[in-house]
Amino acid sequence: MAAHDRAGADVARTSRRGPTPGSDAVSVDVIKQEATRLFAERTYPAVGIRDIAEAVGLLPGSLYVHIRSKDELLFLIVRDGIQLFLDAIEPVAHVAAPAGVRLQNAMGAYLAVAAEHQQQTRVAFHQWTYLQGDQRAVVVELRQSYEKLFADIVAEGVDSGDFRRPRSRRLAVLTIVGALNAAGDWFDPSGSMSVDDVAADLADTALRGLCEGTAYAQADS
Repeated sequence: MAAHDRAGADVARTSRRGPTPGSDAVSVDVIKQEATRLFAERTYPAVGIRDIAEAVGLLPGSLYVHIRSKDELLFLIVRDGIQLFLDAIEPVAHVAAPAGVRLQNAMGAYLAVAAEHQQQTRVAFHQWTYLQGDQRAVVVELRQSYEKLFADIVAEGVDSGDFRRPRSRRLAVLTIVGALNAAGDWFDPSGSMSVDDVAADLADTALRGLCEGTAYAQADS
């Protein structure tokens, strides 16, 4: 059985467990929400099961009716967080449009999710390294799928002549992805710049490097 399937089966078994008397008002979603907040504020190693239990109004022992471990909570938060980005970026990454347009739209889709799920974004992209074994393997696969969306845009832009051929396509992709993942820490959706404004500026910076000396850049100047 693949790592993704084994981890998914564990989650399914957890979700089938019934609540104990007095805990029926608490769901896995509520526990995930509070754990996300605590992990984002304090980091995963600094948060204990007792902290999470207190946040949702349960005794630590009652928390295990809903979840198997703190590790599983981190896995759920990270897995579901990255999936949010995949679901948002994939449709705009594959439309019939120039690579530069698709790149800006993909960056905008990322920032829209990050603005709505700031704490989960911080945990998903910066604390996944605490996962081990099958759970880590699942997340690595999801991260690779997420990065591949941008890698495909860059590759197709290079092949079409819209982008110049960088010395390393992977380095170009990692630069774009790194800038986006860092934005989850500093972007303030209530600030003076909207999601579209920030996406346009980030895409412009990326495109200046990718398009310098190409017909695409000359047409834009």
